[in-house]
Amino acid sequence: MNNVFLPRLQLAELLNRIGLFESLPSETLGRLAAGAKEIRIARNEIVFQKGDPADSLHVVVSGRIRIFLPLAGKAFKTLQIAGNGDSFGVAAAWLGEHHLAKAQAIKDSYLLIVERNVLLRETQQNCTLATRLLNRATEHKLSLLRDMENCAPRSSLQRVTCYLLQHRPDEETLDYEILLPTTKREIADKLSLTHETLSRVLHQLKDMSVIDVQGRLIRVLDSERLLSVRLSDCPVTPAIP
Repeated sequence: MNNVFLPRLQLAELLNRIGLFESLPSETLGRLAAGAKEIRIARNEIVFQKGDPADSLHVVVSGRIRIFLPLAGKAFKTLQIAGNGDSFGVAAAWLGEHHLAKAQAIKDSYLLIVERNVLLRETQQNCTLATRLLNRATEHKLSLLRDMENCAPRSSLQRVTCYLLQHRPDEETLDYEILLPTTKREIADKLSLTHETLSRVLHQLKDMSVIDVQGRLIRVLDSERLLSVRLSDCPVTPAIP
């Protein structure tokens, strides 16, 4: 992990290019920059361990970070894959708690870290920033609840169809496209599936003419049929226990 030292003005400009801080008053950005730093972290390097104090907010400028719960042996449960512009550890930093999960770089990454005390001081003066942080924390919680729903005792086929249906724009839409936000292997981790099982399920749905798959782009051809698959009990390859 290597610290990067940019002049305060350049750091404020960088903050302004990140959605969480975009278009905040220049004075606010300047004060946040004074309490921020950048780090470069290599692939597989640990950002923080479970139990470490959450004294900063982490934002991914570029790269990808996996946030996960270590389980017995070498197993783990992926909670979030944070990519460009994403923040992580928001709730813990907001409350000043210890991290309940572990964060590790999936690829070489460039992170922005803002000190908690500086962040909280600015939220008291800027409602926009406070609202954005609370929205991020809420979005993360809802995402975890959706993942828990996906990984409830279900067949692999049902887990994948549930994930695809979560991206349905509305109940009237029959066909739509999904650009996977990360690799299929990382999506499989979130669904507690092996990469091979996810690939088999996607091929199965494609053979059923329910979806079409082109790399990370998935087109749902018939969301009503996809819904009927989710509600069924089709026996398929079991998930990771």
